Amino acid sequence: MDKVLLSGDFLLYPKKVPLQVVLTNKNLTIKNKLTKGAPEVISLADVIGCHVLQGNKTTSAQWYLCIFFYPLKKKVFKGHSRCRSTKSLGIACCDSDSENKSLAEKWKKAIKFITAGNNLTEDQTDCIPEIEQRHFVVYINPFSGRGKAMQIYKDHVKHVFCEAEIKSTVVKTEYAGHACKLSKEIELGKYDGIVIVSGDGLVHEVINGLMDRVDWEQAIKTPLGIVPGGSGNALAASIVYASTGHHPLPDVLPSSLFEICRGKICKVDILAMETSDASHVKKAKITYGILGTVIGLISDIDIESERLRSLGSQTRMLLYALMRIATMRRYNLTVSFLPAMADKEFGLSLETSAEQNDNAIHNAIKENYTAAGDATETLVNDLLPPLDEPVPSTWSVSQGEFLQVTGVNLSHIAVDTILHPTKKRSDGLLFLTQITANVNRRSLLKLWDSMEDGTGLTERDNSSDVVVTPCRAFRIVPHSKHSEIVTLDGEKMPYGPFQCQVHPQLGRVFGTNY
Repeated sequence: MDKVLLSGDFLLYPKKVPLQVVLTNKNLTIKNKLTKGAPEVISLADVIGCHVLQGNKTTSAQWYLCIFFYPLKKKVFKGHSRCRSTKSLGIACCDSDSENKSLAEKWKKAIKFITAGNNLTEDQTDCIPEIEQRHFVVYINPFSGRGKAMQIYKDHVKHVFCEAEIKSTVVKTEYAGHACKLSKEIELGKYDGIVIVSGDGLVHEVINGLMDRVDWEQAIKTPLGIVPGGSGNALAASIVYASTGHHPLPDVLPSSLFEICRGKICKVDILAMETSDASHVKKAKITYGILGTVIGLISDIDIESERLRSLGSQTRMLLYALMRIATMRRYNLTVSFLPAMADKEFGLSLETSAEQNDNAIHNAIKENYTAAGDATETLVNDLLPPLDEPVPSTWSVSQGEFLQVTGVNLSHIAVDTILHPTKKRSDGLLFLTQITANVNRRSLLKLWDSMEDGTGLTERDNSSDVVVTPCRAFRIVPHSKHSEIVTLDGEKMPYGPFQCQVHPQLGRVFGTNY
């Protein structure tokens, strides 16, 4: 049984019901002293904040302990949701107001210390360590999605941050690439993390800005929080899925805010995509991402449906999906990849921990800065051969016509679309999915349904026309023109040969694992 750290008598606001309250490292237990019913148990894992508030002439106590918590509850019909709850406990057991206030502050410090991820001992209850107030810089793209990001901040983020006593500095992005510039120049030591109120496009910019710094090795470890305000919101969806294990996902907005306020930091893999410079074939350009790359059906739908943005993301995606499935556009590609089990020469294995794999890969990294100190141009990894040279014999190669090829780093590609339910955000793997042109429309529609109902794709679903392969790196060479669309994190990239590799656990996000 968890040891009792604090216990005391309180008054429930506003009914003045006498309560017996007990605090442990796991729960806050509240027992009504007038009834014999079961006590209410508040899990501290659901608590984001605790305030001490002063009463007035109409209240039963001069000082109150106000607790803000967001338990995950099952909806009436389907799914789950994090529901905001509060509990105000009046303190009137001491002889003076100052003593009541001190007691309230003591409980508050204890609750905040535990919810910050610490274990409080009985010896510490008389001298509880202070938890410093966190300060986030918040990047808001007022043009993302339907242009409601600023309203989301005002209506939701601002209030929840107030409950969690988080200080925020708001910066509105003004043009494409602005967040990249801001992230490259920001004084990171002033903040405890970067919160992004937008879609995956702004996350993409922030990651590349951090990787373009001279101090990129430390900068990329800055924790990122994502509040969904765009069209796809794949990162937010993946974080919520990893934290709850539920599909359909709990309401992503409150769940994302909850994870940010809880402040737990998780490692996440970063994807590096290498493309050739059209003006200089031998000069490669490296761009970083977190979601993944796509060529074919989904990238066509994502980019070409932009002209219907006013209809909303789901409607425009659905219309273009039906049109593209009807036309079955084919792409002639050469797909090469380094399977996860074929990279023993790097000391990597699915049986070892992601951190061990991380160390093994980074021992192979050649850090070589140009005179300008541009890290994004010069971070080279031995997993990738030069783009204009053949792949090693340890790689697998296939050539033919495809409807789509994806190299994905997360479980979701949108809030309502789960591609790989078994994909972990820090497993050091990319899930390469090849859908050949031989797949029929019925199978394609079934596949589409599986991505929406939570089934998704795993290696167990492999067939002659749909193949999922965990890998460390891959290269795609397109031989056909068609739409000439390749995307990274939903952003259009140069069309032509490209290759990708995973940097295990290079980045950080706010989140938990269920």
